[in-house]
This record gives sequence, structure tokens and C-alpha cells, in this order.
Amino acid sequence: MGRGRRWVAAIGALSAAVLISGVAGARAFPSPGTPQQVAALVASSHAIERLPSSLVPPLADLGADNAAAWGYWKVAHGCTTVTECAYGDKGASASVVLLGDSHAAMWLPALDWVGHHLGFRVVLLWEPGCPAADVTVLSDRTHRVDAACNAFRKAALSAITTLAPELVLTANRTTNVEGPGGRFVTSRAWQAGLTATISTLLAAKLRVAVIGDVTALTSRIPQCLAAYPSTVQRCSSPNPNPAEHTERKAELAAAKATGVPYLDPEPWLCTKVCSPVVGTYATYYDWQHVSATYAAFLSLEWEGALKPLLVGGAAQRRTGASARPSTVVR
Repeated sequence: MGRGRRWVAAIGALSAAVLISGVAGARAFPSPGTPQQVAALVASSHAIERLPSSLVPPLADLGADNAAAWGYWKVAHGCTTVTECAYGDKGASASVVLLGDSHAAMWLPALDWVGHHLGFRVVLLWEPGCPAADVTVLSDRTHRVDAACNAFRKAALSAITTLAPELVLTANRTTNVEGPGGRFVTSRAWQAGLTATISTLLAAKLRVAVIGDVTALTSRIPQCLAAYPSTVQRCSSPNPNPAEHTERKAELAAAKATGVPYLDPEPWLCTKVCSPVVGTYATYYDWQHVSATYAAFLSLEWEGALKPLLVGGAAQRRTGASARPSTVVR
């Protein structure tokens, strides 16, 4: 099945998850792992061969282990306004905006926790299959140019400028993204498109950071783990995965070109191999999305990455100081 068609299936699974909310919603998210715990589990993950009997979430629930299934109902089909999908500390005066496609929405369980912990409101703006990068893509539903995506992005940037948040995070699916003619968006176009989006936000004196994408696996993880419970690594993929076309390097290049932080979650999932199981956790709920459970497990990692970017942010904007932090978080 082609990647675009797989995405259609993923959207269907997301909608189905809303209908079976009791499956995952009845459980509690795991306590966040410390950075030391995460590092130790990831370091040994390539050696896992037998599916843990205590897999979290259980294999039967894994395919629906996304944010919508955990009670974030409004995120199921997209969030198009700055008031529609607000989480974290909703009463806080400070906001952090998470802008992008489903690869932005998948981090909501972690950022919601961080927002509560650090005292900021998390505003999610996302549209299915619509990257924050200013590039024209094909709709995964119609396989035609997605004009609605371009309109959403323009409106989102305008709304963010008006909101004036403490920080804007962009997060995109970068694997096998099709543009006009059905050809993959080129690295040059992707870097230019993300640079354009970042530059628009910087011109409004906003702080910006890029969340790097995760490595896409070759297998559909729930089905693969069910087929190979005693040889789990048959479901893993090398990192980077040469079987998939990705623009992760283009995103890093755009971050460096604009002087904004690049937050790389890859070390929290992969070594030279991306295992579908880390410790007792299933890391992906399909071939390209981090499971909501594992995202929540990474909450302390996200707190550590975001906290330095929030300190003094409001003061910098008020005094007109540079809103372009130069640290690249790898």
C-alpha cells in the first residue's frame, strides 16, 4: 500500500478511535520517565526480541493509542482556531502554540502535562496532512492539490501573531510527503517553505522552535508485532531508514538558517535502530506516529527541552530584544 493511502487508513483509524474511546480512555497515562530512565531503556531497546507480556499499551489497544482516544476529543479531525483546542494550564496568561499536522498533535499528551507543570496554556493548531512548512501538498483524501491546507496555514499564522504566545513550536510529518504531480516535495522546497513560516513568526517578534520529526518505520507496528511476537526486531527499522523519503535534514537546515532551536526527539526513541518497543512501551501506534502512551512517558524530556526556551520570553518581547534563540537542542 502506498504511503498516501496508508495515511488515509490512519485517518480512518483516528476517527474509529473516537468511537471506541473507552478502550484507552479507561487507563491512566504512565508516570513520566526521567531522562536517565529513558536513555537506559532506549539504549537497550535494540536487543528486545520477545514482546513483553505487560506491553503498554496492550497490543489490542495499540492501533488506537492516539491523543483522541485519550480524551482529547477536539483534536480528532483538526484544530483550526486558537480557542478550539487549548490544554495545559488553561487559566495561564502565557501560551505555547503547537503548529503543524498530525505530527504536532501526537505530542499533545506530553505538552499538556508540561503546560500544567510549568504553568502555560497549550494551543494546538493542526490540520490533517497539512505541514507548517509553506509548501503545497496533495490532499491524502482526494490526491489533489490541498488548497485548504494553504488557507489554513495562512489563517493560523495570522491568528498566532494576534495571540502573541511565549513560544511557537512547529512539528511536521516529513516522510513521503507528496506535492503537485504526485512527486515528493523536494528538500530545497521543504527547507524554503519552513524557513518562510519561521520567518513570518520571527517578524512578529515571536520565539520559535522546530520539533524534529521521528523516523518512519517500514512496518505497520500493531500488525507486525502481532505477527512476530518472538522476533520483535523484525518490526524495527534502521535509523535513518533508507526505505523512506524524509525531509528531516531540510527541517534542521531551516532551523539553523533562521537561528531557532531544533528540538530532536529521536534520541528518546532510537539508537542506530528504531525499535517498536522500548522497555515495556510500544513506541509507535502505526508506522510513523508516536503512541500517545509513549509520548506521555516522555513528558519530563519535553519539560527539559522547553523550559530553557520559556524563561524570560515575555520580557524579551517587551524590551524588543532578539526573539531568535540560537541554541540548537539535539
